[in-house]
Amino acid sequence: MASHLETIDDETGMEEWELSVEETGAFETVEENASSVDPGWKDELNLAEFPIAALTDRVPDGQTTLVFEDKLERRDSTPIVRRLTIMGTHKHGLPTSLDDEVLVGLIQLTKRRSNFTDPKVQFSRYELIDLLGWPQSGQSYRRIEEALHRWVGVVLMYENAWWDNQAKSWVDENFHVLDNVTLYDRERRRPAPRPGKAAKGDKAGAKPVFEKPPLPLSSFRWNEVIFQSFQSGNLKQLDLEFYLRLRLPTTKRMFRFLDKRFYRRSRLDFDLRTLACEHIGLSRSYAPTELKRKLKPALEELEQLGFLEPLSAEERYSYVTRGCWRIILIRGCAAHADATPAQPASELIGALTARGVTAKIAADLVAAHSASRIQTKLEVFDWLQHNKDKRVGRNPAGYLVASIRSDYQAPGDFQNAGAKAQAEAAERTAEEVKRQEKRRSRAAEKQVEDREAELRAAWERLPEAEREAILAAVKAENPGLSRWKKMLEPLCLAALEARLAAPRAAQQTLFSDGAGQD
Repeated sequence: MASHLETIDDETGMEEWELSVEETGAFETVEENASSVDPGWKDELNLAEFPIAALTDRVPDGQTTLVFEDKLERRDSTPIVRRLTIMGTHKHGLPTSLDDEVLVGLIQLTKRRSNFTDPKVQFSRYELIDLLGWPQSGQSYRRIEEALHRWVGVVLMYENAWWDNQAKSWVDENFHVLDNVTLYDRERRRPAPRPGKAAKGDKAGAKPVFEKPPLPLSSFRWNEVIFQSFQSGNLKQLDLEFYLRLRLPTTKRMFRFLDKRFYRRSRLDFDLRTLACEHIGLSRSYAPTELKRKLKPALEELEQLGFLEPLSAEERYSYVTRGCWRIILIRGCAAHADATPAQPASELIGALTARGVTAKIAADLVAAHSASRIQTKLEVFDWLQHNKDKRVGRNPAGYLVASIRSDYQAPGDFQNAGAKAQAEAAERTAEEVKRQEKRRSRAAEKQVEDREAELRAAWERLPEAEREAILAAVKAENPGLSRWKKMLEPLCLAALEARLAAPRAAQQTLFSDGAGQD
């Protein structure tokens, strides 16, 4: 598959919800209304399922392949083994944790530019760096270029692991993430609009014509496979502000995966090794005890921010057999805040057939459109029939089907007739929920800030030799991060936190019934 990256010198100057995997292995996608641009941020579901990058910012020299796989159990047939192989180039290597963050940013730029209607996206590195909250420095610009070079060169090989949302099936797909990237050496920034010259014959006092600012000159183009996944609605909402606030790469990866899986369930139960190694990206060489230790900082960060319900080690992990553990994850208040319960598909199909729609067409409508759209159109349809509107007089069922497919607007007096009071009450409730969530979020942030302050104070109290030892250990585990203080510092604090917690953990292990079962 051809792909290339061009660098051009310019001398002239400078995201409704979708669903996670059920036990059957199938996705159920709720289609967005393509005619209205949703300001929310998005994540592609296949990219949230398996890691497509290493957890560190430097992959060992010579390593150009990563493999992740799991087994998907199904009720009525044999299990599916899903496997993802990530192949990097010898020149640019495998994608890293920061490259993964850049890719999340590219998805948001696509949402912002065209709402996923055009695979080619014009952008500026300044805009992307600002979106990611990185410092506007030469180092950030270079890091963006490195990431784009990698994503053009990387090949993703999905074996029974890419969900084709149009075919509703797991398929094999091999592709580059980006087919083409064009980077200008100096991008034109958007100047403030300025009045243009008045045209001849203009009347005195006429408003000046403002010149349009130049568009960003750099661009990237998505590969056809991933862009078709965007267009088929294989997307979920992403709390980008929450995602970027997370400190550790492990936390960010865990958040994206769990945020997808929490769509219909508030409690998840995984094999520890499958979750940690195949969906988060930790090394398969770690024993269960080491996997728990590596996951602990990420779990605590998500607990402190309210995404996960806090659990003790005894509640979090359950022993199965030697070397085999289960991990329990319960959705917290922050995850609940964005969850909207969907009406079961069977109920919607029944509601449509009760109004004259055939069972097959009703099933197709429910599969292709969001539950909220169908429910709204049902309410409008019932209101029109009650008022003997001529639009539903000749072929009521045909009108209902067309209104869902074409997203007919509700009549102007529909809101006034029955829903105004209900909408106002819902708005008041939503505002109160937002206020409560803000209070919880502020409390959670304060807790995180206080804990960080405690860790920083403990770090300052450490003898110089101990600080150097921790720093050396972190650098050894994450080669190359010394260039990135932003990522190195939280890892040092996490290592210190693990060291401070070690005596308490040792005491608990001493009196634990399951001691030595790893």
